[in-house]
Amino acid sequence: MVPDFNFNQNRFLSALALENSFSANKRRRFGKVTSVCLFFTLVFIAAGYLSAEITKNYGINNSALNNLIYLFRGDAWVGLFFILLAFRLFIFSLDAFFRSKTLGKNGFPSSENIAKRLNFRSSEIWHECVFNKDESERNLLPGILKTDIGKLILIRSGIYPEEFRALTSKKASDLKIADEVIFELEKITKDEKGINSADLFSALYNCDKLFREFLAFKKISSHDLQSAAMWAEEELDEADMKSRWWLIENLFRVGGLAKDWAYGEAYFLENFAQELRPSKIRKEELIGREREIGLLESALLKKSGANVLIVGETGAGKHALLFGLINMIHEGSVFPELEHKRVFELHSDTITASGKSKAGVEEILIKTLNEAVRAGNIILVIDNFPEFVESLALMGVSPLEIFSTYFENSNIHLLAMAEIGAFRKSLQASTDLMKYFEKIEIEEPREDKLILILKDLAPRFEAIYGGGAFFTSGSIREIAEAGERYLIGSALPKRAVNLMENCIKDAINSKIPLINEEFVSEVVSKITKIPLGRIDAAERIKLLSLDALLEKRVIGQKEATDAIAESIKRSRSGITNPKRPIGTFLFLGPTGVGKTETAKALSESYFGNEEAMIRLDMSEFQTEESIERLIGSFEKNAPGILSSKMLSSPYSVLLLDEFEKSNLKIRNLFLQILDEGFFSDYLGRKINMRNTIIIATSNAGSEMISELVAGGADSSKMKDEILAYVRKNGIYSPELLNRFDSIIIFRPLGKDTTTGIAKKMLDGLVSRLKKQNYILEIGEDLVKIVSENGFDPAMGARPMQRYIQNKVEKIISDKIIRGEIRQEIPFRITAEEISAEAQNQTEKINPAPARDTLNHAEKIEISKKELKT
Repeated sequence: MVPDFNFNQNRFLSALALENSFSANKRRRFGKVTSVCLFFTLVFIAAGYLSAEITKNYGINNSALNNLIYLFRGDAWVGLFFILLAFRLFIFSLDAFFRSKTLGKNGFPSSENIAKRLNFRSSEIWHECVFNKDESERNLLPGILKTDIGKLILIRSGIYPEEFRALTSKKASDLKIADEVIFELEKITKDEKGINSADLFSALYNCDKLFREFLAFKKISSHDLQSAAMWAEEELDEADMKSRWWLIENLFRVGGLAKDWAYGEAYFLENFAQELRPSKIRKEELIGREREIGLLESALLKKSGANVLIVGETGAGKHALLFGLINMIHEGSVFPELEHKRVFELHSDTITASGKSKAGVEEILIKTLNEAVRAGNIILVIDNFPEFVESLALMGVSPLEIFSTYFENSNIHLLAMAEIGAFRKSLQASTDLMKYFEKIEIEEPREDKLILILKDLAPRFEAIYGGGAFFTSGSIREIAEAGERYLIGSALPKRAVNLMENCIKDAINSKIPLINEEFVSEVVSKITKIPLGRIDAAERIKLLSLDALLEKRVIGQKEATDAIAESIKRSRSGITNPKRPIGTFLFLGPTGVGKTETAKALSESYFGNEEAMIRLDMSEFQTEESIERLIGSFEKNAPGILSSKMLSSPYSVLLLDEFEKSNLKIRNLFLQILDEGFFSDYLGRKINMRNTIIIATSNAGSEMISELVAGGADSSKMKDEILAYVRKNGIYSPELLNRFDSIIIFRPLGKDTTTGIAKKMLDGLVSRLKKQNYILEIGEDLVKIVSENGFDPAMGARPMQRYIQNKVEKIISDKIIRGEIRQEIPFRITAEEISAEAQNQTEKINPAPARDTLNHAEKIEISKKELKT
């Protein structure tokens, strides 16, 4: 059945017909020109009449003045004025007609006629693309560029108008697709607002193969297209509503006259406080803060004790909440009890500097508070309240004694603000002071609310930077995700807003007009030094050969290096959970088999530097109290090791050595970290660990691993038996084991692998010597003696480095000092020299017995040897 679609019954048809014949831009230009002409016509007429009056009253007979009177006093000018006025009123009436027809922008959702369901923006596109066109011109795609909403949707989707114009030039008239779009629109649920532009673009996406292929080439999904359309429509509708100054909600924004005359003045207060005005309001930061604004308003409505403490991280929105209240007071949209309030911010530094002494500060504070009480309509804001309390205490002033008489006074409200850390450090334990305040804690906005904040901010940033670059819908989503996951230093939404500003600055400097997801990832990657965004050719080669790179550095543990490489590839491809750390591993195996070396190799390959690895010896955290050493102690006011290191180095590999020796409380802490990617320190601050690779090492089950390897057990069976052993003996709980991305078994090193390890360690010595222009050549005999004598089955390869240091490096250092080795001249260290050095060191440790302690036969034997020598 053919759906009912009669565009002649569309509610916006008359307005669109006017727009098509005499557009708003043309009306605006003609209106401006007419207004200017009207102004000058009035000036000329006034000049003519004024000149005539001067001549008449003062009897001046001047030819120039007479000419002016003759030129401007004629009825023609008056007639011209009324003609221009009529034309201006005609334009005004057209504008009024258009605005009246488009005030309500929703369609009729319950209508059987699909054309009547279209809202204003989708009707605008359809009218321009299809309606009232010749069959040779009817095409949905080309008309999109002729409408403001269509062009904005393309930009927000990440499509350059030139690209889209090139696409439409290939597209011939296709009435069939228009009919298919109508069928597609019929399937849309009849919601209360009708069919919007997002629905229209979605239908076009489903019906037009060429359009769909073009979007696929641009990596734009149907969801991305709909999101961009919704944003563009909301943006234009909001701008249109703001331009209608006569609407009641806009008139409310104009402040009343003489509202404050019924209250007293506060001249002394103004010396130590500044009145906060609505001009500082950033409305976009109030999105999603309805609950907090409601709590703040309710707290201030109390008849007595109406004091509030707003607590939150820097950038979480404490000041936005405050200015939201000021905005509501200015608009008159608060309860009547708060309607005439004035908000002052106390300058605590000025008070302490002016008072100089305890008595002076107390006098200023009391005078200030008394005047605020007499005024009767003051909300007194104290920013950084914990620091203010501490500064008063240092001067011997008791805040409780000063403020106690004012806390219950209904003529003054105190509104204090504090960061979470400072609040818990200085105020939380002060119950006598805190009982007078109602605490409102500001939480970071959820991702959906954060996206709304950023979308509201985007046009403002674009205007500030001269329209040199525009944000796409995908870039806004990427900024929100990156701000939440990768950036630190302040709370949301501030750090996401800062990232948004960095992106538009970089885009303008790089002459990139559209900011997309890849560009945002590049900016974040520059800030964090973490590989993000599009994988270029060089990184692709590195990722594909990551297992080989790790295997080259960690010898004899191919299964382990392959498993780690696969996990890192998954993380880099973006398919892992962004709410968890980059990667989490449990390394099980004997000492000296390459667990720590693997962590170093991973740090270098992912973060570009071995120094990005943080090592914690978990054997030092065996007691319950040791958790305070990790996250900090509130009682001792001491920061924790883990929280401090994560704040200073958030992009790193965290190595938890001998994890099984840590206390159960600490393992439970890491249970949360592995699952959620963050923990709270002693001050309640949220420490982000989602940019960290966490590696826990353990020697648990080492003997069993050696036995299974010796017995020829395959990898999967060995892993199952080791994990069963670990669970059975309660070394790690099943919940903790399940939180790791991968549990990797490191095999004991055999004789076949020690040669490669010795060669690798000696190569490291060669590199260090080369920096000093000494050229060491490694022979097979040297590698062999190091691998045989430096390897210890119980300690693995760990003693090998010490063997090289004590034997090889000692010989080289002695030769350098004696001048036997010269720069730029190759040299070798032989196995014989190593053996001789070993013998020499043994004799020093176990010297030959003194001659006096020998018997007669031994003395004769030694004498014979000396004689032969």
